[in-house]
Amino acid sequence: MRTKSILVAGLLTALLVTSCSGGSGAAGGSETPTDGGEFVGALYLEPRGLDPHRQVFWETYRVSRNIFEPLVAEDLTAIEGTPELVPALATSWESSDEGRTWTFRLREGVTFHDGSAFDADALHKNVRRVSDPTYEFYDKESAGRLQVWFGGLTSATPVDQYTYRFEFGRPFLGFPRILAQSMYTLPVGNPAVWEKYGNDGFAEHPEGTGPYKFVSRAIGDRIVLERNEDYYGERPHLDTLTFRIIPNNQTRVASLLNNEVDLISYVQPDDVETLENAGFQVPQGTGAELIYFSFNLRNKKFDDERVRQALIHGLDRQALADEVYNGYATPQQSFLPPSNEAYRADVTDFDYDPERAKQLLAEAGYAPGELRFNLVVDVANENLAQWLQRNYSRIGVDLSIVSLDRVSYSARIYHPEPDDGLNIDEFGETDAEWLYNGYNGLVNRGLDKQSFPEIGAAIEEALYASDPDQRIPLWQKAEQTLREKAVVIPAVNLNRYYATGPNVGGFTFASTNWYDLSNVWLTD
Repeated sequence: MRTKSILVAGLLTALLVTSCSGGSGAAGGSETPTDGGEFVGALYLEPRGLDPHRQVFWETYRVSRNIFEPLVAEDLTAIEGTPELVPALATSWESSDEGRTWTFRLREGVTFHDGSAFDADALHKNVRRVSDPTYEFYDKESAGRLQVWFGGLTSATPVDQYTYRFEFGRPFLGFPRILAQSMYTLPVGNPAVWEKYGNDGFAEHPEGTGPYKFVSRAIGDRIVLERNEDYYGERPHLDTLTFRIIPNNQTRVASLLNNEVDLISYVQPDDVETLENAGFQVPQGTGAELIYFSFNLRNKKFDDERVRQALIHGLDRQALADEVYNGYATPQQSFLPPSNEAYRADVTDFDYDPERAKQLLAEAGYAPGELRFNLVVDVANENLAQWLQRNYSRIGVDLSIVSLDRVSYSARIYHPEPDDGLNIDEFGETDAEWLYNGYNGLVNRGLDKQSFPEIGAAIEEALYASDPDQRIPLWQKAEQTLREKAVVIPAVNLNRYYATGPNVGGFTFASTNWYDLSNVWLTD
């Protein structure tokens, strides 16, 4: 029996542009789009290699998505709620066999930046690169990253020149939205490039079908793109996009105030009012990520559920939002981030109750000051770490802060020291399946999946749901199970993240973790 899961008719191309204050999701500038100009954005992290199948970090995708396109995209004009799925390199898609088989109709008339055609054979080489060890250009690193979602792929074949079919061993109803995400998925690159330069060389010559083409990169300095004059879609307004790497928060703000850049990301709370008073736009939005605190579950101190519950009861999330983020954040008790398709704002875990936290620690055998462990953070979160240190001292917990650069931090949390206890993470996606990746890859971090069998069973039931009407309720049930076991501490969601110059029009703080610059323009 054949059932259509999703069939999308046309690409959303219109962007509603409004002149607004910093309190809305769209930045200002003139309401009338103008063409031309050299746009400069400032990134707070150095992007990783511009290889669509190897990429990590949001900042990487904020650059690379201008070069590469997925089969399915999200409507990045949406500033709240879960963005709708829209066609990209596929114009329509449908499922059969309870979501085991997905067939995509590919867009015709699309070319890569070198002028070669995008079709089912080019897509097939992308799929083989990440899934087929017999392919000459199989990339083990890419395959490892995509294993989380493509590990269950049993067959992938061109049906005809512009039709492609994926088959999975079990139902995979969330597959289209997975394709619209930034990491562990399949933006399409030009196979001719890795055939010429090899898999490792592809990131130095990144080439896709997107509205902008790669020009140059200077590590630690900038990445330059230029408009793709042969782009099949709506012509982007800007001539060039330059992404400067400016890790220092105050240097990024100063660069914006001095009109050296047009956009910055990761705006610090103390800078919001300064920027708005100076006439700059700091749009309000609700992304698909949250800031949360992960336990080092290899540390035996956290085997006791009472200790984990005590640390959640002991966290004053409202004070965290008000004092660290100046009110530009919203307390969260769900591990599913806002804008996730399964998110519910009304759920709770363990409300702030410092007396109950002290009682639980006493029951677990800890007198005041006896529970000690490391709080591991990257340098960008030192102020948050100091606040947490003070917050937890009020319930008799002694935290030692270990602050590391981003690369060292990433290595440390996957290979923790024995005394490590908590670390600060920032992640999330719009797909409900993110709970699977977030729990297994970021919370449990390689532990035996049977450590919390109730969580594993609930996640697996949701992941392989065959009834579309039950998929989201099952993910919500799985998140409730995770929340009740107190294995992670959701904290806050940031509602101010970007800032733009007053001459920037059309920018939207989309309800996901990246933005669309193809609809942005500059005014005098």
